[in-house]
Amino acid sequence: MKLTQKISRIFKIIGIYCSERYATIVANKFWQNSTTTHGDMSETAFDFYYNELVKLIKPKKKDIILDYGGGNGEIAFRFKQNGYNIYHCDLSKSMVLKAREKFGLKSYECKDIEGKYDIILINNAFFYIHPKLYRKYLENLHNLLNRNGIVYITDTPDFEKRHYLKMGTLKKILIYFFPVYQIEMAGFFVKDEYLRKIAKETGFKTIERVNSWASYRSHWILKKS
Repeated sequence: MKLTQKISRIFKIIGIYCSERYATIVANKFWQNSTTTHGDMSETAFDFYYNELVKLIKPKKKDIILDYGGGNGEIAFRFKQNGYNIYHCDLSKSMVLKAREKFGLKSYECKDIEGKYDIILINNAFFYIHPKLYRKYLENLHNLLNRNGIVYITDTPDFEKRHYLKMGTLKKILIYFFPVYQIEMAGFFVKDEYLRKIAKETGFKTIERVNSWASYRSHWILKKS
């Protein structure tokens, strides 16, 4: 990579971290033109993700579930196939359309989602929310939950586990001050202490962190009561 390209990437990282508006523009530009939501888009991989999520969440058939930021709907479809009452939403209009047409899901743009849910799943998606916008999103999620509802933030890059990615010295220093993960998508490493603080301030009573199936990621479980 040329020096000018490296400098450009450094400024982009700083810009994404410092400006939620710029980060949103970068993320929307990527997601409105993408159909790829996971590194491995095979059916085997989605079966694995689904089975791991079921083991973590332990949903009941009576639960009303919302897959928030669910991409094309591959995982929500597996919940539907297995008899769960699941809704789906995404920021991308094209992904919402695909979820409806290919998988027959009850799918909406996230800004249009209404109702009350027992479980809200944010799988492999929360880290695209700028830290300055946590409060806004968590307040909205809290309001969408039933009285005993739970939010599962799963498969999320954990700031405290970033060393597993074996970054170079310059990137380690840069990421320490500007914890951006995946520049093109404007993703962020999640800081446990900060997420817990905002979650408590928005009304969640219990916050748990558990290890993910990926070494550098974690799951957060936010309980309303």
